[in-house]
Amino acid sequence: MGRFECIGTPVRADETRSAAVCRNAEGEERVVIAARGYVLIVHPDTGDCRQLPFPEGWVDYPFASISDKAGRYYTGAGRMLMVLDPFTAEFVWWTKGEQVPEEEILGFAFAETEEGTVYATTYPGCKLIKVNPDTEECERIGRLSNGQKYAMSLAADRQGWLYAGIGTQQAGISAYHPDTGILAEWLISGDDVAGSGQVHRGTDGEVYASLPLAGEGQEAQTRWFRLLGGEAVPVKAADVAPSVYRGSGYQKLYGHLSGGRTIISWQLADSELTMEEADGSTTVWPLHYEGWGTSLSPMTQGPDNRLYGTSNHPLHLYRYDPREDELVNFGGKVVEEGGGGNICAYAAQGPYLLGAAYAGGRVHMLDTRENPGLERDGGRNPRLVYFDDRIHRPRCAAAHPDGQHILYGGFPGYGAVGGGLGIVHVPSGTVTVYPHDQIVPFQSTLGLACLSTGDIIGGTSIETPGGAEPAAREAVLYRLSWQERKVVRRWTILPEAREISLLACDSRDFIHGLTSDSLYFVFDPREERLLQRLDLSSWGGVVRQGLITARQGGQTVIFGLLSGALFRVDPGTCEPVRLADTPRKATSGLAYINGKLYFGCSSELWRYCII
Repeated sequence: MGRFECIGTPVRADETRSAAVCRNAEGEERVVIAARGYVLIVHPDTGDCRQLPFPEGWVDYPFASISDKAGRYYTGAGRMLMVLDPFTAEFVWWTKGEQVPEEEILGFAFAETEEGTVYATTYPGCKLIKVNPDTEECERIGRLSNGQKYAMSLAADRQGWLYAGIGTQQAGISAYHPDTGILAEWLISGDDVAGSGQVHRGTDGEVYASLPLAGEGQEAQTRWFRLLGGEAVPVKAADVAPSVYRGSGYQKLYGHLSGGRTIISWQLADSELTMEEADGSTTVWPLHYEGWGTSLSPMTQGPDNRLYGTSNHPLHLYRYDPREDELVNFGGKVVEEGGGGNICAYAAQGPYLLGAAYAGGRVHMLDTRENPGLERDGGRNPRLVYFDDRIHRPRCAAAHPDGQHILYGGFPGYGAVGGGLGIVHVPSGTVTVYPHDQIVPFQSTLGLACLSTGDIIGGTSIETPGGAEPAAREAVLYRLSWQERKVVRRWTILPEAREISLLACDSRDFIHGLTSDSLYFVFDPREERLLQRLDLSSWGGVVRQGLITARQGGQTVIFGLLSGALFRVDPGTCEPVRLADTPRKATSGLAYINGKLYFGCSSELWRYCII
């Protein structure tokens, strides 16, 4: 029997998940920042901070927020929709979605009409709801789109019409008029182009919309409109007023301060609220809050025998040195354009550790001979070498035995079906991405393993987490000829599997894998036959990077991690043998360094010492 040890919490930093400036009738102002499980109320004149947990101890991620004309703050987190009075620091109303029990997220976008009525959108039903905290009502209006799942933006014009940006498999703009009940699913459409329509209320009081379009040569273009009274009039981009929201994604700020002051940064991850005063000077208020501890992404053994990993939302890079028992958080700024994502997959060649990151398929290269950080000449370690939305959500990476290349794969961006496969030439930092139709049409690569011949075995998923509908029925294994750089074989070894989540290769070139249903299998690609199939669901669910190949006692071994158990594969029988039940639910894996297995339990870093 071995023993478990909790090393600690590598990262304690929360991610800003939308914010708003609130102003009451007396002209008082507060800045409210939403995070997972709480809001932080900041007085812009004094910097005083007050942290307030969500009602009923609710812990989930917000996606958007708004302040109304009375100065109240609206946000949603998962199935809870809530309204805050930031001047009394009290939640005055909330609901857990009894009116729309089929929806997973309430408050995906917000808008307020001229009359002071607030509306919100939901996911995945793409519904519109009306929120009235005065009467404690949440009224279900209707569905903004029958085919799309996302309504990521919402705006109201001065005649009372509401407009929603719809996507992601097909971009469009929907419209609704509260007085007449008219609901137009496609006020304007994007000609079947994937992505999302966007709407915003401009600083000039007008509502604008944009749609992604495919132009000549399939180059991305954007078409703009001004919306009023349920009509759309084309306008030039230069004539579009800035939005009343600032920022991007789920970290937008609604509204502005009075007196000519401008909020420049409102990031909890940096623990700072930065304002530019009317005279051009800068005021920086520290943001004081108690974080939950940030959940950990997959981790890996670096070429220097130290452990590397990042946190999820926000992305902070950390390193643990087992020899020195030293745990260092290098922060979020060290990873270029890291923001609210995470590094999902790693592989090493020589002294270099490659990390593929969400969001946007960013590829980072870390030289482990140097400490991570910003260099005096403006250089970076790690450095961003590439990004490609065809692998928007990376899930796997593998070092090729030629000592020169690393492969990586994952899911595509919003609205797309089928992810690409990337091949990185490490010495030059150049990257080639093969689209899904050259690998397995309409599927994404989630597992990679290298055979001794140099050929690659990949495992796929039919899932589409970006909002599109799956276009395939069964996950497959495939063989990529390294010499020809093309897929030469595909196998449907488990017809019921929607996703082959993890792969590893042993010394006999047998492929070991786990499906998303915790089904363990062993496949011989040379004989093209299934050798083993076992249901491990009683040990827990699949954990990202929960299946690895390592060297132990001079031989190649395979270790695995499910949410409830660590296991080792018997090399003779190819059967998984449980080592121990995890002390807490495991959420991220897995690295093996000098006889110890490292994994994450939410925000905590744990290790299992094998005896």
